[in-house]
Amino acid sequence: MIDFVLGLTWSDVPPDIRSRIASLLRDFIAVSLAGRETPTAEIAAHHAATEHAGDDATLLFDGGRASAPGAAFANGVLANALDFDDGHRLVKGHPGANVVPAALAVAELTGATPQELLTSVAVGYEIAIRAGVDLHRRSTEYHASGAWGALGAAAAAAHLLEFDEREARDSLGLAEYHAPIAPVLRSVSDPAMTKDACGWGAFIGVSSALLARNGFTASSSELLERGSAIDVGERWCVGDVYVKKFPCCRWSHPAVEASLTLRAETDLRPGEIVRVIVRTFAEAAVIARRSPMTTEEAQYSLVWPVAVALAHGDFSVEHVLEPGLADPLARDLLSRVEIEVDPTFSSAFPARRLATVTVEKSEGLSSSSSPTEPPGESDDPHWAEIVEAKFRRFAAHAENDLPRVARAYCEGGRS
Repeated sequence: MIDFVLGLTWSDVPPDIRSRIASLLRDFIAVSLAGRETPTAEIAAHHAATEHAGDDATLLFDGGRASAPGAAFANGVLANALDFDDGHRLVKGHPGANVVPAALAVAELTGATPQELLTSVAVGYEIAIRAGVDLHRRSTEYHASGAWGALGAAAAAAHLLEFDEREARDSLGLAEYHAPIAPVLRSVSDPAMTKDACGWGAFIGVSSALLARNGFTASSSELLERGSAIDVGERWCVGDVYVKKFPCCRWSHPAVEASLTLRAETDLRPGEIVRVIVRTFAEAAVIARRSPMTTEEAQYSLVWPVAVALAHGDFSVEHVLEPGLADPLARDLLSRVEIEVDPTFSSAFPARRLATVTVEKSEGLSSSSSPTEPPGESDDPHWAEIVEAKFRRFAAHAENDLPRVARAYCEGGRS
């Protein structure tokens, strides 16, 4: 694994994985620029600029500057601010919002080229995902993404800093030891700005690498000791990363997609709906069901996205921000949405995330969807289309807001 972290070159990465990583960076840029409307992102950027002041790296929120760890933190919070960022089924979380902010910050610090940035991102994704799988295998508690994403962030930083083996080992060891053990299900059932701890994963990863550069030592990383990345460089986990069509918890996406399909394929008018039954897996049933008052409550909701989708035939960023939360039609429908757990869907999780939606009308008729999976899974033929639609909407005219290394990529560094 250490040889992979330190020695990977862009030419070592298979062409299909290069394309996937390039698209994931475009997705990151799109969701980050979209997330600048959130209070979460504003607070994080102000915190980084004041408490982690410096001139090493760019704050994507407003173009300000901060130290490399500070920028990594703020940009990690920003990328996850709408819960619109990429994820991986088996780690049940968000690798990109941990890895890319760390890589961007250290790439600015070191003056890296776009190609070097992309290579470090490839390193970070592979280590983060394997660390997440390993952590979930040996721990009974469900940890937020920062708990394992910190190792991917540290690996990306170690690659860009051109470490030797000892420094790289200490970077991963420090990141694993100090990573946030964040109980994410608390933030799912009681939504707040805590979310998936992606900012802290990026912050810890960069801080660990900078400490290791100055000789700060660490005990051995369990990830390294257990040989959990023995196939790294042969099997590319980043190829299994999904992207999000909707700005909300991934566990809501099957029901949202099913609702949109029902509305499009049937003669469905919101005023006729008397009852909506969502059948889904047990973990999704934990998501908050109250009327959302904040953007986090709207994102970590199952009933709100379904109500909006049935009311308007869409669910997008404006529906999780003010004034969209006051939408009277969606709020009226929300009270009619019921959640049921399907044992078959629960047994298929996390490899598959399934839901059905049944809509009962006032005249006694009902319509039901087929079992539906979330769009944007790694094998979805529309995967790239989802990324490009997000990029066109949120980022196509915002290159000047980006760090030089990312701007150069957007202007033609995709090869």
